[in-house]
Amino acid sequence: MRKIKAGVAGYGRSGKGIHCHSIGQLPDKYDIVALCEPNDERREEAKENLKCRVYKDFNEFLTDKEVELVSVATPSYLHTECTLASLAAGKNTVCEKPLSDNVADVDKMIEASKKYNKIFAPFQNKRHCTHFQKMKEIVDSGILGKIVEIKINWNGFGRRWDWQTLRKFKGGTLNNTCPHSIDHALQFMPEDDDYEIFCHLEKTLTLGDADDHVKIIMKGKKSPLLDLEVSSAFAYTQPEKYIIAGTKGGLKANYSEIWWKYFDPTTLPDRELPEIAISEGRAYCSEDIEWTEEYWKTPEDAVHFSVAFYDHLYKTLTEGVPLFVSPESARRVVWLSEICHKRTGI
Repeated sequence: MRKIKAGVAGYGRSGKGIHCHSIGQLPDKYDIVALCEPNDERREEAKENLKCRVYKDFNEFLTDKEVELVSVATPSYLHTECTLASLAAGKNTVCEKPLSDNVADVDKMIEASKKYNKIFAPFQNKRHCTHFQKMKEIVDSGILGKIVEIKINWNGFGRRWDWQTLRKFKGGTLNNTCPHSIDHALQFMPEDDDYEIFCHLEKTLTLGDADDHVKIIMKGKKSPLLDLEVSSAFAYTQPEKYIIAGTKGGLKANYSEIWWKYFDPTTLPDRELPEIAISEGRAYCSEDIEWTEEYWKTPEDAVHFSVAFYDHLYKTLTEGVPLFVSPESARRVVWLSEICHKRTGI
């Protein structure tokens, strides 16, 4: 097997803990040969841990001829700039989320990937989550009937006071956490629909000036109702992070387990509406439904979603297999986020 020579830009929380770690789980497919980090202490740490060439200057890093894949894990406000420079330097490029806070930047990245004939891979790694793939499989099977509503809530309670709470660095919950939950939600919402969108962003507990409470409600003519909430201001939370309502059943799930139940409508007796306003027995309508209930748990040997991202990317780089998450698909996440920013002014 040919190893891909990789370079990582950034050795912070994402660069070290996600990208370097995940690439390192695939030693037969990747070698990290270079890393860029402006912080002297972190750069020396990377040199010691990775045993690779290290650079302080990003442009110098891009001149490393051995590097064929660059993973951009810089602070959010540098994502577009670094991705465009990497593609122009002839490198296949992974870009961390958020790609940007506006679709114009994403369009520039897509155009650059075509111009320089290089792969542009948005790091929507949680599309690879095993539990989400199983949820999608259940919904797509049609067993739950027509999907009426989808609720997603990733809530908790806590303050943050790092750079990701500052708007000047493109911080905030909508930019930093919501790309994952929005991406999951949009997999159930067809692109060719006319949507009504309500957004609410608020700064609650954060010490910065960006949002940490996000509410999005979205409905199209052909789509289910979406109710998405990601907040740091919920002292009480519910264990179900996903709830899906359908005409033949429903589903609930957390980050590792799924419960769903459904029934066969043909097993129900025929009913007729009364012609006069009299209820039988003066009671509300009631009938016994014979449910089939199922349960699924993420296998202990399931591949971590970030490792799965790089595993699939290897097939794209070496075999030409289409990206699991296309740039156009990831663009929709930024499209929705940009609408929310514009409508709320945050």
